[in-house]
Amino acid sequence: MRRLLVLAGIMITATGSLLAAPNDGAADAPADDFMTVLRSYTDSIGAGVSVALQSVMPSAEGGLGTLEALIGDAYYYGHGVSRDYVEAARWYRRAAENSNVMAQSTLGDIYYYGRGVPQDFVEAGQWWQLAAEQGMAVAQLNLGVMFANGDGVAQDYVKSYLYTNLAAAHLPPGQDRDIAVKNREIVAKLMSRAQVAEAQRLARDWRPKSPR
Repeated sequence: MRRLLVLAGIMITATGSLLAAPNDGAADAPADDFMTVLRSYTDSIGAGVSVALQSVMPSAEGGLGTLEALIGDAYYYGHGVSRDYVEAARWYRRAAENSNVMAQSTLGDIYYYGRGVPQDFVEAGQWWQLAAEQGMAVAQLNLGVMFANGDGVAQDYVKSYLYTNLAAAHLPPGQDRDIAVKNREIVAKLMSRAQVAEAQRLARDWRPKSPR
């Protein structure tokens, strides 16, 4: 099986704000927003952050996907609470099932790397597919790698090119977009002209689906 030459770089850097890399500060903004909410609870009750977290959980249990995702962020990145991938996975799944696309994409990361759950490429691919179909560029990039390698999905260069091309179009300028462009070039060399033309047609006709 031929594999992408830059696979290691892709899976480490392509997921950007959704990776739990120790020095990754890209996801600090939503986590900081969450901590701002928690601090307001802390100030009002004069307790620790962990107690404040418990005070917001009943609302999250009601199905608020965004709040559930923020609680998942807190556990995933260790903001205000001890890092706990098991709890993060549990809250991200709740958020993902309540149509939070960021949580769906991060859940793909969790299953791909086996963080708090058994490693499962099939499950990772399903969550990344769901997020990619809604226009999440990071998930599109990762899904493109999975289709190129046949990890958890049937190897399909047309779909790999499609999602890599979409990622290149939707990512902002920077390292992730550069990786998407390079991956698209690598995949194209493995394809016939007819396959490239079909993938480009699919990309032109592609439209994001509604949240699920």
